[in-house]
Amino acid sequence: MTTLTQGAASVWRYGAYALPLLLALGATYLIWIGADSGWAALLTVLIALSAAERMSSDDYETKPFTQPRVFVWMMWAFLPVTLLAFLGFVWTLAHGHSGGDLLGLAGLLQATTGFDMLAAHADDGVLTYLLSAVLFSTITGIGSVSIGHELAHRTWEPLSIFAARTCSLFGLFTYYAIEHPHGHHLTVGTPVDSSTALRGENIYRYSLRTTPQDYTTAWAIERDRLAKLGLPALHWRNRLLRGWAAELTLMVLITAVSGLLGLFWFLVSALNAHFTYKLGTYGQHYGIVRVPDSEIRAHHSWDCYNRFTNWFVDGIGRHSQHHLEPLRPFWALEHVPEAPTYAHGYLKTMGFTVIPPLWHRLMNPKLIEWDEQYASPEERALAREANLRSGQPALVAQAARMAVAADRVSPTGAALA
Repeated sequence: MTTLTQGAASVWRYGAYALPLLLALGATYLIWIGADSGWAALLTVLIALSAAERMSSDDYETKPFTQPRVFVWMMWAFLPVTLLAFLGFVWTLAHGHSGGDLLGLAGLLQATTGFDMLAAHADDGVLTYLLSAVLFSTITGIGSVSIGHELAHRTWEPLSIFAARTCSLFGLFTYYAIEHPHGHHLTVGTPVDSSTALRGENIYRYSLRTTPQDYTTAWAIERDRLAKLGLPALHWRNRLLRGWAAELTLMVLITAVSGLLGLFWFLVSALNAHFTYKLGTYGQHYGIVRVPDSEIRAHHSWDCYNRFTNWFVDGIGRHSQHHLEPLRPFWALEHVPEAPTYAHGYLKTMGFTVIPPLWHRLMNPKLIEWDEQYASPEERALAREANLRSGQPALVAQAARMAVAADRVSPTGAALA
């Protein structure tokens, strides 16, 4: 593992990690103004992000930051931005439902800025609601899984936990702060982990299989935690039940002010946020196997050192060390030379996932390399079984080669004549 590079980080490196917050502010602005040009703006941003990632080099340095609280303040700032986006989103839906001015927000905005929000949203239709849902899901996805992920690991900071759970509420992700640190980080690479995709499994099958598993895992964690306290699972101290109650209350309030129209588009936003989350987790441990209860090692995650990727996802591309040291903050994560790596940045890799044939063409050689260069002898046996079940010809052929290699080794590890 590398050590910190000498010399403190420059000021611009702090600002580079503000990218998620800036994107959220831009999305919030588009939600409020209801601009028809929002689709063009969204497409432009996506193209710009992809181009920036493509042009960005890999970054293996970790410079010390002398003012790390700046990052914490930026993450906390995501909560009021999320609340502001939520108000604009629900106002748009309520206006579409009744034509009114929810909470007098349009009047207040016109009195303070001169902007006529009612006129801007006079012609709202399906495309406007869809755009608002996509933009809001982008904000809730970042708040729940990128920034919320980092905050959820700061268990010694009550405000960070509160911000993580509150941000996650608006994407119906309240289970995440339970399942991720107390489930995934213990079971990664094993069949019971809902964030480890199986070999040959496409993103769509993975999403359908593991989404219910997220909830059952979180329920089991809370049930077992309460049992140790001598309490039943159906108790007010069950954090999952409290999260569900908050989500239900939120949906009731949305329905009350914006009708079934509002509830529908809110659920569209939440579903899109959940699918985007699955796009991210799908590749992070794809096809990796680990003997249950064995030590978590660097090779149990796929790393990505693309400079822009790590600005965009708060350094989580350095995934291996995150699993080795979950409490280490993202700005201090280091390059782990013994970890397997992606061939591309996160955005391009996620683009491959939605086209399964391209994904398998990209990752089958990577899995074969993992089997031969990273897996322990026990993991090779698991990998061989996974290759046989994958349905991928290249991996099935790899399983045959692994069987031949195993037959040429005696139980003591000595090569047979």
